[in-house]
Amino acid sequence: MLPRRALLSTALLGACAAPDGGRDPAPLSQATLLVAAESWHTDLCVLAATVRAGPLAPFAGAAPAAQAFAFGFGLESWMRAARPGSAEALGAIAGGPAAVSVRALQGPAPPGAEEHVALRLPMGGHAAIAGFILDQLPGPLAPAPENGARLLLPSAQRYSLGFTCNGWVMAALAAAGLPVPVAGIRFRGEAMTALRIEARRQAAQG
Repeated sequence: MLPRRALLSTALLGACAAPDGGRDPAPLSQATLLVAAESWHTDLCVLAATVRAGPLAPFAGAAPAAQAFAFGFGLESWMRAARPGSAEALGAIAGGPAAVSVRALQGPAPPGAEEHVALRLPMGGHAAIAGFILDQLPGPLAPAPENGARLLLPSAQRYSLGFTCNGWVMAALAAAGLPVPVAGIRFRGEAMTALRIEARRQAAQG
């Protein structure tokens, strides 16, 4: 396995290519996850059993009843604000320090999710996503609150208009081996449209 920082760099650089950039997509396994969308934001939702069995297990330590965990990314000042306002909006335009968010879920997706897409991953996909997440967290892992509140951890990856929460989700999936676009993905609608296309490809593949 590549060192974690090398894995992240490879994912981000490789993601700049078109999804059909000359390589056949990796064969799919039975491992799955959900991408859930809520307001402007998207999250990766991973089954709790998968989280507890891998390197992200410390996140699950305080939520034994959780069915899944949602992983996301965003501008730290926005995500920590009780009521984001104009200052946070201007900060989002300018970019700045980011945070990785983790939520313990009582179901497969966040309760406020407005839509979601289920995807299968190639073999080793969950491990690659875990490496992608861990590479951005220079500090120790902490357990996510049992009540479903967001745990926010400072990320080594900065937020910018060129790399938003939605681009982060796509980069994680690209690191897992899925042929999804990353470059140019900024908004929820762009991400979810691309993921529905990938879900249809997977369904046709059987």
